[in-house]
Amino acid sequence: MSDMRPILKHPLSVRVFHYLLLLSFLPLAVTGLILFFKPLADAGMQTTYDVHMAAGAMMALACVGFFLMAFDRVVLFVARAFTFDKRDIGWFKVLGGYPQKFLLRKKVPVPPMNKYNSGQKLFGICVIIGGTVLVFSGLVLWLIPHAAPRDTVWLLGQLHLFWGLLLTAFLPIHLFLAVYRWDDFKAMMGNGLVPYHDAAEFTPRFVEEEIVPTVIKGDKVVSQ
Repeated sequence: MSDMRPILKHPLSVRVFHYLLLLSFLPLAVTGLILFFKPLADAGMQTTYDVHMAAGAMMALACVGFFLMAFDRVVLFVARAFTFDKRDIGWFKVLGGYPQKFLLRKKVPVPPMNKYNSGQKLFGICVIIGGTVLVFSGLVLWLIPHAAPRDTVWLLGQLHLFWGLLLTAFLPIHLFLAVYRWDDFKAMMGNGLVPYHDAAEFTPRFVEEEIVPTVIKGDKVVSQ
């Protein structure tokens, strides 16, 4: 029988920040592609540009606000994302077992993961670096494009384009796998809680190292 005891995996501050990123990056991705390919007339392109700037300002404010008000969570996320060991090599060798599961209907052994698997950590690194570049370059290109040196503006434009396209390419994969992990998806979009059995299956090291296992009898903890 599945253990349905709830585990807090995503604190409120993280969930709110995730919502703000979702609400800002989705329009940024769509409008960014339109600005890149330029399929609309002048009026449509201007509207697209205005939406892109508004969504960019929203993302910048969300990032700065989260950095200042939840600095401990930022430090913890960075530490998790940039921590790699031999388990991550093993995870990448089988890509988390997802291709075998989806294409071959086959389950292969996957190294035990902590709170984030190796693919999520790689995506997290891209979000940390790419998000920082996008916010900084976007503000310069929007607010002071004529005041900054021309070569600097050109370089920031290229970096903005590169990271924007890369993170946009990551987006459908992230959304698909997020919905696939339904319990975790509900936790991030809801109350932050995942069932114990889900955490134990997908993030066993997180459970073993950070969650204290308990046995409840009635309303008392009888063992730890």
